[in-house]
Amino acid sequence: MKLQKSIPLSSIYKREEDFSKDLANTLDALNIGKFEDPETESNVGTRKADIVAVGEDGGKLVVENQFGKANWDHWGRLEAYARLKDAKVAVLVAENFEDLMITTCSLRNEDSEIDWYLIQAQANTHKELSFHQVVRPAIDIQVENTSGSEHSSEYSEFWEPIRREGLFQGKPVHDSWFTKMINGIHLVPGLRNDRCQIRMSFEGENRSERRAEIMEFFPESEYSYEYRESRIYASVIFPVLDKGIKDRDNWDEMREKLVSMGTDIYNKINESD
Repeated sequence: MKLQKSIPLSSIYKREEDFSKDLANTLDALNIGKFEDPETESNVGTRKADIVAVGEDGGKLVVENQFGKANWDHWGRLEAYARLKDAKVAVLVAENFEDLMITTCSLRNEDSEIDWYLIQAQANTHKELSFHQVVRPAIDIQVENTSGSEHSSEYSEFWEPIRREGLFQGKPVHDSWFTKMINGIHLVPGLRNDRCQIRMSFEGENRSERRAEIMEFFPESEYSYEYRESRIYASVIFPVLDKGIKDRDNWDEMREKLVSMGTDIYNKINESD
């Protein structure tokens, strides 16, 4: 996103807690992997972490966020919460970072099993947010998960036939995240432990209006879906099956229906012009 002019986050949100709630609904925008069931103000001893979520492989994500320049108090909290929660990924989101903190985070990635991120949040005059990774692990988990865990291997195995042919053919953004673009609309097949789905997402200033126009081609009498909102995306979730990665005996059926529904949605959008 090109920012014509940056404005402070505090001009959009009254409290950092409000920013946390919005960020929890759009964790995908951080490009740190797929996480679900985000909890804001999550208890950690006598304190509260801004966001805690769970990844598809069971690993936990901890996020601390703040307005303005990141301070060492928030960095210290992130370190404590990440270790106490046994997190796999730890993220500090702020509007700016000092050089010493950037160096410190980079060093953490050299000697820690946790993946540490510093992510800059910026807002423009349209109150649209963008996120930029200032520090990230040396191995980018968005491109290839090389942890060797059983869960990661399972997800890669599930997606392999889908990436070889059909609508979602090609290299995934993440082991469990493909995306197909059409007319600026994202189509993303999703896989969880107990379900699979297709997400259709719109971004930009008129995203809700565009979504409303497209959804005229998906009558409720023929499609089941639910809306999801954030300050960045207006999304629609189409459930496919109440079966997930744990239902290995049904993988072929799940693959077939994910691609079939994704193709149907793609064609409807294409026909809508």
